[in-house]
Amino acid sequence: MIIPINDKLRIRGTELCWNLEKAITRKGKPEWMAYKFFKSLTGAVGEACQRDIRLHPATGLTDAIQAVDEIVARYARIFDEALNEAQSRRAA
Repeated sequence: MIIPINDKLRIRGTELCWNLEKAITRKGKPEWMAYKFFKSLTGAVGEACQRDIRLHPATGLTDAIQAVDEIVARYARIFDEALNEAQSRRAA
Protein backbone atom coordinates (compact mmCIF):
# COMPACT_ATOMS: atom_id res chain seq x y z
CA MET A 1 0.00 0.00 0.00
CA ILE A 2 1.27 3.47 -0.86
CA ILE A 3 -0.31 6.52 0.75
CA PRO A 4 0.84 9.80 -0.84
CA ILE A 5 1.14 12.71 1.60
CA ASN A 6 2.36 15.27 -0.93
CA ASP A 7 4.72 15.36 -3.91
CA LYS A 8 7.77 14.96 -1.64
CA LEU A 9 6.58 12.51 1.03
CA ARG A 10 4.64 9.24 1.15
CA ILE A 11 4.02 6.25 3.39
CA ARG A 12 4.65 2.80 1.91
CA GLY A 13 3.68 -0.49 3.45
CA THR A 14 5.96 -3.49 3.01
CA GLU A 15 5.73 -7.06 4.18
CA LEU A 16 7.58 -6.18 7.39
CA CYS A 17 6.93 -2.53 8.19
CA TRP A 18 5.69 0.92 7.18
CA ASN A 19 8.21 3.29 5.59
CA LEU A 20 8.28 7.05 5.38
CA GLU A 21 9.73 7.79 1.96
CA LYS A 22 10.94 11.03 0.44
CA ALA A 23 11.30 11.91 -3.22
CA ILE A 24 14.87 12.16 -4.42
CA THR A 25 16.70 12.36 -7.72
CA ARG A 26 19.37 9.74 -8.29
CA LYS A 27 21.47 9.77 -11.46
CA GLY A 28 18.99 12.20 -12.97
CA LYS A 29 15.98 9.97 -12.32
CA PRO A 30 13.29 10.62 -9.71
CA GLU A 31 12.75 7.87 -7.16
CA TRP A 32 11.58 7.31 -3.58
CA MET A 33 13.96 6.64 -0.69
CA ALA A 34 12.83 5.17 2.62
CA TYR A 35 14.31 7.09 5.54
CA LYS A 36 12.26 6.01 8.58
CA PHE A 37 10.69 2.67 9.44
CA PHE A 38 7.73 1.88 11.72
CA LYS A 39 6.04 -1.23 13.07
CA SER A 40 2.59 0.33 12.68
CA LEU A 41 0.75 2.59 10.26
CA THR A 42 -0.20 4.73 13.25
CA GLY A 43 3.47 5.36 14.01
CA ALA A 44 4.24 6.32 10.41
CA VAL A 45 1.26 8.67 10.19
CA GLY A 46 2.09 10.23 13.55
CA GLU A 47 5.69 10.89 12.53
CA ALA A 48 4.69 12.38 9.15
CA CYS A 49 2.11 14.64 10.80
CA GLN A 50 4.51 15.73 13.55
CA ARG A 51 7.17 16.45 10.90
CA ASP A 52 4.79 18.76 9.06
CA ILE A 53 3.91 20.51 12.31
CA ARG A 54 7.59 20.95 13.28
CA LEU A 55 8.49 22.38 9.87
CA HIS A 56 5.55 24.78 9.64
CA PRO A 57 6.67 28.43 9.63
CA ALA A 58 4.02 29.55 12.16
CA THR A 59 5.05 32.19 14.67
CA GLY A 60 3.09 32.77 17.84
CA LEU A 61 0.61 30.60 19.67
CA THR A 62 -2.45 31.54 17.60
CA ASP A 63 -0.67 30.79 14.32
CA ALA A 64 0.67 27.52 15.71
CA ILE A 65 -2.76 26.33 16.85
CA GLN A 66 -4.28 27.19 13.49
CA ALA A 67 -1.42 25.41 11.67
CA VAL A 68 -1.89 22.26 13.75
CA ASP A 69 -5.64 22.27 13.04
CA GLU A 70 -5.01 22.60 9.29
CA ILE A 71 -2.33 19.90 9.20
CA VAL A 72 -4.41 17.42 11.21
CA ALA A 73 -7.43 18.10 8.96
CA ARG A 74 -5.27 17.53 5.87
CA TYR A 75 -4.06 14.17 7.20
CA ALA A 76 -7.63 13.18 8.05
CA ARG A 77 -8.65 13.92 4.42
CA ILE A 78 -5.67 11.98 3.04
CA PHE A 79 -6.55 8.91 5.05
CA ASP A 80 -10.27 9.14 4.39
CA GLU A 81 -9.46 9.15 0.66
CA ALA A 82 -7.05 6.22 1.04
CA LEU A 83 -9.63 4.25 3.02
CA ASN A 84 -12.38 4.94 0.48
CA GLU A 85 -10.07 3.92 -2.37
CA ALA A 86 -9.11 0.68 -0.60
CA GLN A 87 -12.75 -0.14 0.12
CA SER A 88 -13.77 0.49 -3.49
CA ARG A 89 -10.95 -1.75 -4.75
CA ARG A 90 -12.01 -4.46 -2.33
CA ALA A 91 -15.63 -4.23 -3.53
CA ALA A 92 -14.60 -4.52 -7.20
